[in-house]
Amino acid sequence: MLIFFHLFTGIVIGLLIGDLFHDRRWVIPFTIGAVLPDLIDKPIGYIFFADVFGNGRIFMHSLLVFGILLIIGLVSWKHRAHPAILAVALGVLSHQILDLMWEDPTTWYYPLFGPFHYSRGSDYAFVLLQSEIGAGSEWILAAGIIIAVILYLSSKQYIDLISPYRKAWAVMLGAGALVCCALAGMAIGTGLLPLKIIRASPFRFFNWNEPAYCILGGIVFAFCACLLWRLKTGLIKKTEMSNTEISSVK
Repeated sequence: MLIFFHLFTGIVIGLLIGDLFHDRRWVIPFTIGAVLPDLIDKPIGYIFFADVFGNGRIFMHSLLVFGILLIIGLVSWKHRAHPAILAVALGVLSHQILDLMWEDPTTWYYPLFGPFHYSRGSDYAFVLLQSEIGAGSEWILAAGIIIAVILYLSSKQYIDLISPYRKAWAVMLGAGALVCCALAGMAIGTGLLPLKIIRASPFRFFNWNEPAYCILGGIVFAFCACLLWRLKTGLIKKTEMSNTEISSVK
């Protein structure tokens, strides 16, 4: 998976977990964890120590690092009641799953099968950058993420303007949930088809050229549908509570 889909996944799952636990402290750490493996491993493996590794999936793409973060996170959550490190660990795991790391057991189970394998030359950093920039889906996801962040940061300032239109927002969120649900079904269904059909499907726009990518991408869309539906339900409840309060005042 490419970087902005990892980021999109981190935001969606982080918001969903935060909504389920009624704790927004999960959102930012989970999102950071979802992109952290690439932010650390790719510069180390392709730029700073390219002659040593020549590989952008090293330490942060291993279960060893995830396990260390998970243990620290569980201890921190138990004794300090703060989910930040645990959220980062789960975000890192989401990244590893979307990268299909089980297909590279040398890296995923490091150091059980020996050192990381040298796979590409140092010039691959430029090729990788081209693949990220050249993917149309990444630009769309990047734009959507920027808009979502701006709306999230400014929501407190404009809450009074939004409040009268809660029903309209609820309808849009419900429609978005249905669209994501449809995309989830299509992606998962496509992942069950022969490889030739998958590589000719519209999901090649996301660089999903393998069955596992389509299925996992569909699952992320399903998470997005759940999140939007929960937000819609929350808006409806707030609207009903507001109407009840107004009626009681009258």
